[in-house]
Parts: sequence; structure tokens; C-alpha cells
Amino acid sequence: MRRKWNRSIAHAHFAVYFTVAFLSAFPSFGDGPLPKFTLQGVALHPKDLSYAPNNDLVHPTIIKMEGRIINPLGKYYMYYAPHKHIAISMAYADSLEGPWKEYKNNPVIKGPSAPDVRWIKEKGMFYMWGHRKNSQTEVWTSKDGINFKYHSVSVKASNIGTRNATYSRVYAYRIKKYGNKYIMLYSGYIEGEGNDIRCIWLAHSKDAENWVQLKTPLVKPIEGENNDCYGPAFLQWKGKNYVTYQDHTTWRGGNLKYVEVDSEFTSVGDKGKRYVLMDPPAGPPLNDRYRGGEFYREGNKLYLYSSGSRNPRLIVYATAEIRN
Repeated sequence: MRRKWNRSIAHAHFAVYFTVAFLSAFPSFGDGPLPKFTLQGVALHPKDLSYAPNNDLVHPTIIKMEGRIINPLGKYYMYYAPHKHIAISMAYADSLEGPWKEYKNNPVIKGPSAPDVRWIKEKGMFYMWGHRKNSQTEVWTSKDGINFKYHSVSVKASNIGTRNATYSRVYAYRIKKYGNKYIMLYSGYIEGEGNDIRCIWLAHSKDAENWVQLKTPLVKPIEGENNDCYGPAFLQWKGKNYVTYQDHTTWRGGNLKYVEVDSEFTSVGDKGKRYVLMDPPAGPPLNDRYRGGEFYREGNKLYLYSSGSRNPRLIVYATAEIRN
């Protein structure tokens, strides 16, 4: 695991194809019940893009377009953004392996960062969550995955007494006691408890539009995580539920870790065994730093897409074999 980091230390009209840089020299990694992932390479690099403000790519989200719209540009669309609240862009591919082709009219939305896109079947639309300011997560909707219309605010930091409510991801998952259809995992920063801490929070919804935010953090950081666990995602594996997140062992990121939660998503707080999912190599291209991640399946492979490194910030991916 990486060292602790002390916080006091401080568009052109054309398309580009990306060649994925394979890093087969890196071993598989993982120390718990989830499968071992092998870092494969860089999926998107700012130097290859015609639109890449600040050389900064974070919070990738991928959605399958095939069968949902007529004549999609590719089977999959990937959305990403700079860390700052500037704009959300898109690339597309016919496989999760890539190569990813930049959409020629990027950005698709000006203003927000940290996109998360889901197909809401009953609405017949794509919903994109993101934030234009750290105090709330908002949602936009689209029929084609390119033209998005602002809809509403989904969660607010003020509702749970935190400084922010960001880096949200939404999943179709029912919790019986709430009568919901969807859950949202997001990050919230608690101030005024002696040591300020960033935690993972849960909200639930019946329609993906109106959200109820729980007042107790779902996951709190433990010793060695530098008071931060954030950038959450949800993965079901062999009948069990896991919440993954990044710790703060290097500059605004570090290791990707996870903890098991029960079927009701009962708060684990700072309890529960923590496992390291991915430990970033110290050298290029990760330079000791992962930031968040999300999982996708294609065939017998499970894909993990994440942001990595610092300057520039890249989109990287890893894979794990699925064995029945």
C-alpha cells in the first residue's frame, strides 16, 4: 500500500483514434474476495484529444448505446470531464477494449464535472448526473446521449450537514424497507469533528428523479486512509455487495479499496474489513495515484475504468477474468 500523504504539503472539427498502451508487465493485484485485476493501459490521454481543458480527465462513465438509439456512433459511449467544473465530453467505441474515438463536437455539456450516465428504461432516456458546484449533484436527460437537457437537483450537501455532495454514481437496486428502485452513492465532506473526514453516503429513489438522502454515512475512512474515502462505486460479486472507493494515501487519491455491505446497505461506518483492489504503481502512467472507478462486463471479462496520475490526469483501465 502507498505511503500516507500529508495534506498540508502541499476544439477542432476532427476525430482522433486512440492506441491503447498495454502494460502487461504489471502483475495482477487484489487481496480480498473480488477478482484480481490487471492494469492494461491508458484508454484516453489528453495529448490525443482536440478538447481537453487543463490536460485533466476524471470520473469516466460508460453506457451501452446499441439497441437504445438508432445508428449510434459506437456500441459504447464514454463520458469524462476535467476535475474543475468546465464541461463533459464524450468518446465512443465498439468494444470496452477500445480504441476510443473522440466525439468531434465536444463538449456535450458545458458546466458540470464528474459525469455518471445511466439508461432509465421506464423513461426511455439517458440520465446524466454531475455537479457544477461541490454542494450538490444535479441531473440532465437525453434521448440520444449527445443532446442533454437540464432536469433538477438530486442531492444536496445541506441535507446531510456536509460541505459537498459529489462524485455520485447511480444503480438500479431495490432495498425492501425503502420501497425504492434506485440507489445513489456519493461523497460528502464532514467538517467540525476534530479531524475533518470525507465519507461515502447513500440516497435512494423510486423514480431516479426524487431522492431521499440518509443522514448517516454509509462508509467512513479507517486508519491509514488519511481521513478520506470517496469516489464510490457498487459491485455485486458472487451474491455479495461491495462498495469500492479511493483512499487518500497520495495527492487527492491513492489506492482503490473496497468493503462489503449487506443487502440492505446498512451503514458500516468505520467498521468492516477493508481490501485493496488496485495499488497504483509509482511510475508512469499511474504515478502512485488512482481516483475512483467503475465496473463493466463484456463477455468473460470484468473491466475497471478509472482516472489516474496527476498532471496530466488520464483515463486508464484494468481487467479481470470471470470464471464461473
